[in-house]
Amino acid sequence: MHVGINCGTKMLCHSLTHQSKWFRVNSSLRVLTLRYFSQESPSPGFRSPSQRIPSTPAIQSELVRTPSEYVKGSRVLQVAILGIPNAGKSTLVNQLSGWQTCSVSKKVHTTKKMSKTVLIRDETQIVFLDTPGLVLPAEAKQFNLDKSFVIDPEVALSKANLLLVLHDISNKWTRGSLSSKILRLLHLYPDKESVLVLNKIDLLKEKRLLLDYTNKLTEGIVGGKSIASNTDPRKRRMSRQNSDMSTVNESNTELSEPTNSRSMSEKEVAKRIEGKMGWPNFSRVFMISAIDGDGVSDIVEHLYGAAKPGRWMYNSSVVTDQNPHEMAIAIIRGKLLDILDKELPYSINTSVRYWEEDLSGTLNIVMALDCQKKFTAKVVVGTGGRTVIQLAREAEQDLRNMFRQEVRLKIVVEPA
Repeated sequence: MHVGINCGTKMLCHSLTHQSKWFRVNSSLRVLTLRYFSQESPSPGFRSPSQRIPSTPAIQSELVRTPSEYVKGSRVLQVAILGIPNAGKSTLVNQLSGWQTCSVSKKVHTTKKMSKTVLIRDETQIVFLDTPGLVLPAEAKQFNLDKSFVIDPEVALSKANLLLVLHDISNKWTRGSLSSKILRLLHLYPDKESVLVLNKIDLLKEKRLLLDYTNKLTEGIVGGKSIASNTDPRKRRMSRQNSDMSTVNESNTELSEPTNSRSMSEKEVAKRIEGKMGWPNFSRVFMISAIDGDGVSDIVEHLYGAAKPGRWMYNSSVVTDQNPHEMAIAIIRGKLLDILDKELPYSINTSVRYWEEDLSGTLNIVMALDCQKKFTAKVVVGTGGRTVIQLAREAEQDLRNMFRQEVRLKIVVEPA
């Protein structure tokens, strides 16, 4: 890599290894501009499946609007993915679908609005509704979050046939109970099938605690049947006395029966969930590591089995309903959240300056990072341009994986 930094009349040339890239910085910061070009050798060619994500917004829009084909014996299922911020929802959607349609980050509020991702196998189409992490209206106002953070999860629930609740079992502060925000939504839609997915089990050191947490989060009932904890001697003795382990716990039947929440006010729902830690109406519990993909195939099989006869929502070529520009912006935003410290990433506005596919099939993109302060711009550039080089390299590879074609990315960093 060859790096040139233009600082007035001085030129510092610095030689790095492996790749050949260059950028230029006007260090006066009146107009700080960093230009980053990738000249890496083309990535291996991708085989184009029937499903695809067009890199052209107009083509993508037309594809999404195209009616679905008639499929004999077609089945369909809409799945709302629910969870508190940073539970791993977008990572799970990417694993379930086999496409990188959702931006991911270690920080909260990476997903800003609901998006749909389509999975197709044989005559079955599953549509995943990835939602922002659940926040209260007061929280959205406090952190200046878009209205979509409050509205989109509820819209997803109203459309969904099945609710998938993703719970971070590695978080010692929250793993012992479901969020009141989750419980509120479950009580508002008790007649919809819901499944519990315990995520990040790879980070849980004491695996023996999984069953204990499952008991708490489900109130000891899954699929209308009682479960016994192998870690509690008293419950083990009670289990052995039961001649049929699969019998329904009649003493808790009343809890398992869904109520008609449509006539319930928010005040009534709040009273009902007060002091509750779990939900007794989950039909299944899955234990996974979304980042590694462990256990994800079990979820997919369950979802295929839960699909009902019906016409597909999208034609067989659609992967997502998202605009390609918005997907690229989300990728950059996710990388900024991971690379930069604290609140800095949230103050940077990302936009598309140029987007064109050349005759060779390479997608050429120019992205602008508009920083509110000069200091922020300096941090984004980093010492010797290292930070923005890392950002561009990682984002470029994600864009290749997303569109499954060669991508050449250029990033411009400017103070607002």
